[in-house]
Amino acid sequence: MTLLLGLGIIGSRSADQLIAAGHSLKTWNRTPKDRPESVDDPIEAARKSDVIISYLRDDDAVREIFTNILPELTEGTAVINHSTIDPDTTVWLDQQCQEAGCHFLDAPFTGSRDAAAGGNLVYYVSGKPEILEQHRDLLGITSKEILFMGAPPAATVVKITTNLATASAVQALTEALEIARRHGVDPRDWHKAAQLNGCYAPVMGMKIPTLLESDFSPHFSTENMAKDTLYALQLADAAGVTANGNQVTWNNLFEAEMRDASEDFSATARQHHTLDADLDEPVEKSCCRIRVTGPDAERYLNGQLSNDVKLASEDELIDACLLNAKGQLEHFVQVHRDGADFIIEGPYEQSAELLARLDKYLIADDVELIDESEDDSAYALYPNETRRILDGIPKWPNELFPGLLPPDAGLEETAISYTKGCYTGQEVISRMKRAGKTNKHLVRLTLNKPLIPTNAKLIVDGKEAGWITSVATLESGQDIALGYRLRKFIESNELEVHSPTSEEVIGTARVRTSD
Repeated sequence: MTLLLGLGIIGSRSADQLIAAGHSLKTWNRTPKDRPESVDDPIEAARKSDVIISYLRDDDAVREIFTNILPELTEGTAVINHSTIDPDTTVWLDQQCQEAGCHFLDAPFTGSRDAAAGGNLVYYVSGKPEILEQHRDLLGITSKEILFMGAPPAATVVKITTNLATASAVQALTEALEIARRHGVDPRDWHKAAQLNGCYAPVMGMKIPTLLESDFSPHFSTENMAKDTLYALQLADAAGVTANGNQVTWNNLFEAEMRDASEDFSATARQHHTLDADLDEPVEKSCCRIRVTGPDAERYLNGQLSNDVKLASEDELIDACLLNAKGQLEHFVQVHRDGADFIIEGPYEQSAELLARLDKYLIADDVELIDESEDDSAYALYPNETRRILDGIPKWPNELFPGLLPPDAGLEETAISYTKGCYTGQEVISRMKRAGKTNKHLVRLTLNKPLIPTNAKLIVDGKEAGWITSVATLESGQDIALGYRLRKFIESNELEVHSPTSEEVIGTARVRTSD
């Protein structure tokens, strides 16, 4: 008779395979399971068994149960440990078996829920080769491959370190998908590209489809992967190996475990979601910073900017646009005072262009422009990205970009003065105000699917009605976005979402009018 210990995701499915193969099996689980072959007393069952198979959760569980049953085992009983435990516990179990006259195989597995259900696990085995051969047929019922690794705890080390590589690969995968989708690449297109790239690993093919559905039902749980990654860090420390990247992977797994230990370990993707408590925390970033000084600074800036710089103070920033003669946006900036000077701030990467634009019309004015973008003080506070999208605040270059007419982005109230003197592009902006119409308008959206990219097309009745400009995910898992909806579709609040590169429907969007 064989006794199987541990009826978790893998153990229960392996038990099903053994029973289907006609094997004489008893099972035990710390939390009793309603199965006909299950027993309440593992010690009594172990005494009657020729083989004991362990799928227990961790080293503590293994040490506890085997401390109780080893004294009851008869000479020649085989102990096969499939649990992922630390190497010290593997060595301890091997020694305990030798003292009891039992045979021992260290045989952790790779393969998740579906592999176990199909009898397609892969076993890494260390122990005596002749013991492996005696039990190869038994192991073959639940596996598709058996790899011999040498003496214990070699198989345990292989299992732990390969799990570390898998966890790190999924960590990198979720980061890559999130970065790509926020820069307008459909994760489905990314997947196709990765399949032809040296970075591609089978775990990507396993996880991307579930990530696209926010499906974190466990194939391999977060708590188990966090445990195994911690074991790997302990191995690294014992060997004097620097493992900074692995530490980051474990930190993220630990956070995911604290959220929901039972979810699949790919739930580390939630690290990209904004915690609701952090929504109102601004982020400090490097910025373009240009000091405008001189007796004509105020008059000069009011002839260039769409807003009235008289409203700016040391404590109050104002938004403003720099436009071309057609009223189209060239730069979006914020202005405040520093004593008698004005400070113009914008995206750091626009420093040279913004300075050139301001200098272009500086002819007879007594004004000096000083680029302070590289100074240590050239930092600005920006809204948390998720807070920004929730509140419908446009930013460069997502919603604000060259050629945009500022009223399309809803900038009239915050960045345009209709009462101050003339500035470049004023006539066009004034005509738009009189007409009361815009070509498009910025809308806040709720999305029904995760990983929808920026640049995704908004479709109404088969016609292109706009596009998505920014995306984020709330802690609840709800994806939100900003986008432009064309004027002719102003009454359409339910829209299909198509991939930026095809007509594939990848979700739906609903216009959100309140938080």
